[in-house]
Amino acid sequence: MLNRNPFPTPGEVVVCRVTNVQRGYVQVELEDYTGLAHEQRAQGMIHISELSNRWVKNINSIIANGQRVVLSVLRVNEDRGYLDLSLRRVNKVQKQNIMNSWRYENKLEGLLKFFAEQNKIEMSELFDKAIWPLVDKYGDLHTAFEEIKEEGKDELLKVEEIDIPEDLMESLYQLIVDNVTISKVNMTVEYDVRSQDGNGIELIKEAFRGAGKLRKAKGIETEFTYIGAPIYRLELEAKDYQSAEKHLAKITAKIENVIGSNGSVEVMRDNLSNKQ
Repeated sequence: MLNRNPFPTPGEVVVCRVTNVQRGYVQVELEDYTGLAHEQRAQGMIHISELSNRWVKNINSIIANGQRVVLSVLRVNEDRGYLDLSLRRVNKVQKQNIMNSWRYENKLEGLLKFFAEQNKIEMSELFDKAIWPLVDKYGDLHTAFEEIKEEGKDELLKVEEIDIPEDLMESLYQLIVDNVTISKVNMTVEYDVRSQDGNGIELIKEAFRGAGKLRKAKGIETEFTYIGAPIYRLELEAKDYQSAEKHLAKITAKIENVIGSNGSVEVMRDNLSNKQ
């Protein structure tokens, strides 16, 4: 989705489309930035040294014309309208998260275009009076719309900078309710918990009871299942991976604290008991 600024800033991670592959470099366009006044999109370049952490014999084995890639912005020359970008400095998790967010926001932009046409308002006016204020408050449109869907119309009305008529506000809220799905992340881990104490069974039960009673951030749900001594399974649902990992760490710390030094706690992710 187009940004208010014509160029990103160094350190940002952006989605680009490959337009030209040469022996020593790759040219791309940044689909969400307008660039210079005479350009449709901002332009950038990936030097061959920024394509991979390994020696590159054939660029075409890594990247191809028309491909969309997630890149890190190294340098920005706004006067010349050109950017230096890197593929190798973006990790796998960043690539996945940025691309998923980009696809989602483009879907939202399509909905907003339809909304603007239906309500006879220019997209630029809709963004200036309603969308950018939401982005300013929540950081991005995805987060804004999910918060409004989850919390209700009052969440939308809290953004005092929105300047559209009441009937249009109601229509925007209905658009969000009808089309936005609250994202969820599901994580499954298993614990190998052992205790050498005489009351070890009760101690393990106490550990998991305490873990289940831990204060949860909004959107987090947990369920513990006994698989068979010494294995216990945790199903954890959260709004994002960061929240999931944070609560998982709290659960593990709680169990370890209760079990103490006269026992052991191992977290297993890749070798779950139900995998063949």
